[in-house]
Amino acid sequence: MATLAAFPAMMRRDRRREGLRLCRAAWLIGVSVREYRELEAGERVPDFATWERICELYGWPQSFASGRSQE
Repeated sequence: MATLAAFPAMMRRDRRREGLRLCRAAWLIGVSVREYRELEAGERVPDFATWERICELYGWPQSFASGRSQE
């Protein structure tokens, strides 16, 4: 299961997998290159709209909740 701590590595891995440069990935999700670098470094948490665009770009589910039930 993915955790928030894995988020920066996932962004970096998927950006490279898609063959995107930082500036192109930033443009596609609608943030500045500086903001994208901060997201990818784990220094910034995306707002909800940015999170939706990141999920759409990389094909991620919008929620990483586990399938386990709460007891």
